[in-house]
Amino acid sequence: MANWLKRNYDKLVLRTVDKSSITVSPSAQQALTLIPPSVFLTKGTPTWQNLSELIYLLDCYYSNPVVNAIINIKAEAFANMRFKVKDLKTQEIIPLKQYDADGGKLRQLLSKPNPLQTGSEWLRQLKVNYEVFGNGYVYGMIPIGWENRFTYEDIEVLNNLPPYCISPVLTGNWLTATKKEEIISKYVLKNFNNINKDLHPNTVMHFNNVNIRFDSDFTQGKSDLLALTKPITNITKAFEARNVLIERRGPQGAWTSELKDDVMGSIPMDDEQIAEVQKAFSKYGLMDDQYAQVISPMPLKFQKTGFSTKDLMLFEEVESDAIAIAVSKGVPELLVKYYVQGGTFENLNASEKRLYDSTIIPETDDFMQNFNSFFNTESLGIELLGTYDHLNILQANKKEEAETTEKHSQTAERAFRSGAINYNAYLTAIGLPHNDTIGELHIWDLSPEQLNAINIKIELPKTEQNGS
Repeated sequence: MANWLKRNYDKLVLRTVDKSSITVSPSAQQALTLIPPSVFLTKGTPTWQNLSELIYLLDCYYSNPVVNAIINIKAEAFANMRFKVKDLKTQEIIPLKQYDADGGKLRQLLSKPNPLQTGSEWLRQLKVNYEVFGNGYVYGMIPIGWENRFTYEDIEVLNNLPPYCISPVLTGNWLTATKKEEIISKYVLKNFNNINKDLHPNTVMHFNNVNIRFDSDFTQGKSDLLALTKPITNITKAFEARNVLIERRGPQGAWTSELKDDVMGSIPMDDEQIAEVQKAFSKYGLMDDQYAQVISPMPLKFQKTGFSTKDLMLFEEVESDAIAIAVSKGVPELLVKYYVQGGTFENLNASEKRLYDSTIIPETDDFMQNFNSFFNTESLGIELLGTYDHLNILQANKKEEAETTEKHSQTAERAFRSGAINYNAYLTAIGLPHNDTIGELHIWDLSPEQLNAINIKIELPKTEQNGS
């Protein structure tokens, strides 16, 4: 039997391959005829999606529904940010919409960064760029010659730049550099109106993900998606498999010949017979233009070889891979399950809160450091803050913070009244700025007038109140 298989392998198996679409070397053809058919049933070589080029990352975001959803979850959450301004001297914090010390310049810039985007649209696009490519670039248009000494008051517009079109040109000096322009001589915006446009390094605000590879691109971040090639590919393959099953909607299996003779028993069909059967079955299936029943010109027996969507566990595969991507991106898995499975979940609010507490707020703090550095807010005596305490989902946080602050305030007041701490230590504990006049004094050093001014009442013993 084994010898018969070897002699007839090319005739019976290889002839089913469309050889016009592939190219096989002579040595490979020879090796192929020597490999037993069982090898093809038990072994396979995995193929992974290529994400090595930035343009492939862009395609991944637009073509993979799970990647798209997870990144959009983060981008939408990030764009819910509301800006506030902190006075560095008084420590007072006020909403940006009420900040007028600069004539409303900062409010106007961040509410409408450019003619085509609102502030939330601009933030959302910036976050998507960062999550997809590991880099976010923002160009600030300022007057020529002001590149080394500008603040946000000099910026006319803010535009997000496509990371796949940006190339930094390095000077080769970074070990001893103290300024950005000593490391990066310029940024080149490629294909800008079919030409390359040079941008001064100080006019580009760069947000970059971690990059530990020391190469010519060491100033650029690396996308998280690079480490997620395998689950991303499996999601794509799972959707492709489901599409094929839906498209075909016919029996998944093999039809074997039932032709028999008195000598050999079962007789395999020849090429003409196979072609005749294939023609008869070409219109068989569950599609609108197919036949639900088929009449075979040859005696056949059906051998099921395919699997249903349930048997292939395609939904479970997508869910498992989605969770792997979500964990890498800091998105609670319950939010991903909600996207994949639909329906309602009891802990959905808790997961959304965790998304902000564990991921969005810490990442926003990092972003704001870049904002303040680029806008040079410190030179103007302020700090720009990105906050989310206005969201209903985080109101519980505000209640907990208020209760904690109240407890700290009561403890600090008792410590001040007992003389354990001075007035400035008390102010620090309740979150207020120091007092330069009496801040270093303890309660016994203060006059009744000073105690009354700071709203500290000292109850005297009854004997002293009666004058006895």
